[in-house]
Amino acid sequence: MSGWLRMVLAIQVVFFALWGGRLLTSHRDVATVWLASEPVDPRDLLSGHYVALQYRIAAPEHTGCALPIAADAVYLQLAPIAEPLSTGAGEIQLWEPVACRLERPVPGADEVWLAARIEATQGRTRLLYGIERMYVGERNPLRDARSGSVVAEVAINDAFEPRLVGLVSTRQPGPAPQ
Repeated sequence: MSGWLRMVLAIQVVFFALWGGRLLTSHRDVATVWLASEPVDPRDLLSGHYVALQYRIAAPEHTGCALPIAADAVYLQLAPIAEPLSTGAGEIQLWEPVACRLERPVPGADEVWLAARIEATQGRTRLLYGIERMYVGERNPLRDARSGSVVAEVAINDAFEPRLVGLVSTRQPGPAPQ
């Protein structure tokens, strides 16, 4: 193998190693919040097993944001709501938006901000977070879960980027079959 080919290969290996390291560490030791989901009907059979998610905060009217047409992104400040939600995994604290900004915020102490991309199609505006699907294993009991019957655990890093950490069913486990 020639020297330049080895060098190109080494550069690619270093690049992908650094990129992979960034992806693995970008959401370590960051705030984790729980977001409620709303029902949605997934129709993509070629992507594997996943739970399609839609969040209440995807609709601008549920965020308190007045979105101008020219905006590309919006930032939502999240805070826990008063009542905890009882789930199959115990009680959890849901979070909802309390403030909205079009410019990148400088968070204060104990503030959690989430970035969203604004999508306007067919006269309808919605906010996308990049966490609208969670792929699950073939034997995962959540495989047949539908949005609205689960809540999502979301880690948010310092760049306000969300990462879907897990899902929990909002249904209480029933008695064991006899």
